Amino acid sequence: MALLRILLLSLLLIFVLFALPIEQLHHFTMMPGDIGDARLNNYFLENIYQFFAGNSESLWHLGFFWPFPYVLGFSDNLFGSAPVYLIARLFTGQSDTAFQIWFMFAYVVNFSAAYYSLRRLGRSQMASTVGALIFAFALPTTAQAGHAQLHYRFGVPLATTFFVLFLQRKEYRLLAIAGAWLVWQFYCGIYMGFFTLLLLVAATAVHFLYTKYSLKCSFILLLNEFISPWKAQSKKDKIKFLIILMALFGAILWLFYPYLQVSNIYGAKRTWGEISTMLPRPQSYFLSDASYFWSIPTARIFSNIPMRHEHQMFIGFVPMFLSVLGFLLGSRKKNGHVFILMSGMLGVVILSTLYINGFSLWYLVHNLPLCSAIRAMSRLDQVLLFPVAYLVCICIDDLRTNHQCVNKFVIVIIVPLLIVEFSATTMYVSSKKEWRERLAIKESVIPKHLAKDSILFFSQNKGPWFADEIDAMWVSLNHGVKTLNGYSGLFPPGYSPEYNKDCVELPKRVLSYLSFIGKNGETNKYLELMNCIVPIGFEDCVPGWRTNPPSITKIDREYSADEIRNLTYKFESIMQVNGKSMVKFTIINNGQAPIAALSSIGKPMRISWRFLAVNGEPVTGWDTRKDIPFDIPANGELTMQIPIKPESEIKGGTLQISIVQEGVFWGHDVGVEPLSIPWE
Repeated sequence: MALLRILLLSLLLIFVLFALPIEQLHHFTMMPGDIGDARLNNYFLENIYQFFAGNSESLWHLGFFWPFPYVLGFSDNLFGSAPVYLIARLFTGQSDTAFQIWFMFAYVVNFSAAYYSLRRLGRSQMASTVGALIFAFALPTTAQAGHAQLHYRFGVPLATTFFVLFLQRKEYRLLAIAGAWLVWQFYCGIYMGFFTLLLLVAATAVHFLYTKYSLKCSFILLLNEFISPWKAQSKKDKIKFLIILMALFGAILWLFYPYLQVSNIYGAKRTWGEISTMLPRPQSYFLSDASYFWSIPTARIFSNIPMRHEHQMFIGFVPMFLSVLGFLLGSRKKNGHVFILMSGMLGVVILSTLYINGFSLWYLVHNLPLCSAIRAMSRLDQVLLFPVAYLVCICIDDLRTNHQCVNKFVIVIIVPLLIVEFSATTMYVSSKKEWRERLAIKESVIPKHLAKDSILFFSQNKGPWFADEIDAMWVSLNHGVKTLNGYSGLFPPGYSPEYNKDCVELPKRVLSYLSFIGKNGETNKYLELMNCIVPIGFEDCVPGWRTNPPSITKIDREYSADEIRNLTYKFESIMQVNGKSMVKFTIINNGQAPIAALSSIGKPMRISWRFLAVNGEPVTGWDTRKDIPFDIPANGELTMQIPIKPESEIKGGTLQISIVQEGVFWGHDVGVEPLSIPWE
């Protein structure tokens, strides 16, 4: 009977490990994730492959957003899971297929790591199997499949397990192993590494609090618990531990140095406003919009959560029921130190990151160096699945001790229910065919003979804009050249993410880079870059920009009404790009002084627009804004474009365009007649 149970369970696991993800990918015709973030992660992996193949110059200074440095530091790096991709890439010869294999293999290593870890924590084979199933396949893992950088999580259970065992046994060998798995998890992804570290910090706090208050230990005795085992080690073991510690510190320093550089030179930091929208709410733990079973009950109840797609944290009814039951059984029977640590860290992390009515304890720590870079805190559900899996194991093992029929019940009822619940959901996927067709379109417009030092710059002409940028990144990587285009978690200064076919973005990006490196106004450097850039798909590039950089200056005062009255407008054209109307017009300066593009006192000149109804009444206020890209020269003019969203258009109405100096006055209030364009 035991052999039959193992055989049945093995068949079920083979089905889950391979059949379910393959079915979600429609037998490899679909790609995990969308044409944005998924292809970005694939790009990062491909750059690693191209680096070792000798076709990419750097692992950190990638060829997009060129020539800005450390651009990989704008996002995750995926170094720790890259070996799987490299092997798949060598055998398949195709980047997208290698990405699919890389994605699939994560399920195997996540399951295996969780199973091994639960066994090391003393759980039975049966319970560990169920726990590993939850860790690798629970609903949040499918909900976050579009963020492939979160997919490799094998370091979470391994680092947590060895650290918990260290706190229990005080063996420094275990601490070294936990540290190694933690570092590896950081190399797989910064988010998962950070959340794993958060679990370990929580476990440490729980250990000290439990030992001090439950066992009535003084602080000196608590420290002595760790000092005495250290002293008892042989000199050889101490030296070995310190060498390992130094190696791990060096590895983490090498990984984080570029991120520190990004923080320093770009001023990259997440605001509390950004972080708070993605802190878990109590409702977040019950959201699963992609689940066939749970999407409808929660859709109406929890309808007011910002960034809702980031709050899909419901682990499933079966895991939640079993983990709660496991906690109750474990608390009643006092399962020991490991149980206290695992359940305690789960509670501490949930409570410290919970956001209720504008309040969260996380506010107290969000400005710390590492914490300030982590925006999507709701993604911590990916690591919480391990302590949840442990509590489920407690439940199953406790019931198995008292009821002989539990093994059959687990195989016949529990595992099938888990499989049904986990499979009754939709993974966000995109067409493999579309991935390839987009690149083929970009390839078709590249000049045949490119110089080795070429810097490509593609217009956005297919949409959505971020996908256009990633198309350009991929094609440039495949040709071994650089590109001004780019998409990532951050953008360099002066970049407009959405510019469509407006060639103004070309000199603007070059001038922004020169300002960034302190070479503003150096014409030779400007010409050096401009001579390398190959613009593709733009329709209004001014030839003079190649030799004469447009002026971008700052003014340290407010403009007078008399200076602004010298401005007039001229309508140029309307063209359709990516489903939007792009209105091109010219601002003419009849005055003797230029109008600066920037303001050092926070009061820049900007363009605003609104629609009038057929009867001439305003439909909207002057709410929209766009910066003027360059100075408006004295007795000169500046041509620019503004995008009109389809939903804001008023057919038969009038589009009005006006200039504003922020916080000072509107052009139309001081005598500058707005540009009025009949909207057909």
